[in-house]
Amino acid sequence: MIKNTVLLYTLIFIYTLTSCTEEIDMKFKTDRPQLVVDGFFSDQAQDHYVKLSVTAQFSSNMPNPPVSNAVVTLTDGENSITLNELPALPGTYIIPELYRGIYGNTYTLNISNVDVNNDGKKEQYAASNRLNPVSPIDSIELAWSSTQGQKQWQVLLYSKEPEQTKDYYAFALYLNDELITPKISEIEPADDKFFNGNDVKGVWVQSVVEEDNEGEVTDHVLKEGDWVKLEMQNINQDYYEFILAVDEETGIKVPLFSGPPANVPTNVSNDGRGFFRVYSLVRDSIQVTKEMLALRE
Repeated sequence: MIKNTVLLYTLIFIYTLTSCTEEIDMKFKTDRPQLVVDGFFSDQAQDHYVKLSVTAQFSSNMPNPPVSNAVVTLTDGENSITLNELPALPGTYIIPELYRGIYGNTYTLNISNVDVNNDGKKEQYAASNRLNPVSPIDSIELAWSSTQGQKQWQVLLYSKEPEQTKDYYAFALYLNDELITPKISEIEPADDKFFNGNDVKGVWVQSVVEEDNEGEVTDHVLKEGDWVKLEMQNINQDYYEFILAVDEETGIKVPLFSGPPANVPTNVSNDGRGFFRVYSLVRDSIQVTKEMLALRE
């Protein structure tokens, strides 16, 4: 009798849990629009770009609207240039190739003549970053790895890490001159905590993934004659922390019901979003040989 009573109450409890459903109309508070800055500047003789847009509403699945007709300038504290907007790419402003970064200078991006919240008042924004020198790459190597279901080439770095400074790095990767790490989440950040002042001997800094851990073959299966190019950037600490924050907020949450995402840090003033990054860089390449490919068989 007792067992039957317990069973009855258990069934009632389960029924209550499964049958008490209610349709919930979720309404999100839409924050005011914010300016988004995506810009970069380096020590290389090349065109650099600054993209300006406005945050879209939470429920929107459209790209952020571009911001045109802004007045955008770049200064090193002494000299200043005005960036021109590209007619074919609204919201994209170009830093010309002839203007390249000098080590030790702090570069400030100033943005004005914009009204992102359409209140009739023009706003001003600024973002600054310092250009630090980067050590040369001695060489790179490729090492085949097939662990935990993922098949990839580890890109190993050989270099000398300077002792006098605290340095932060970001590593990007090219395959036959095509950037294969275009997303921030695909860039590998690092600091010199364990290597400061020492020789860097074969440290794994990037990967060419040929098959992911779900068995899916990628578009980056290496062939004889291919060129793999590693780009090492010396970045600022604030951009290093920006990369880590983006990776945390866009990655898989464990446990599933983790806390709500926090705002990713920014160096844009006046409640702007995004980042203006300034960095130096060096590159080194290695060609894929038949002997290398034999390692994966």
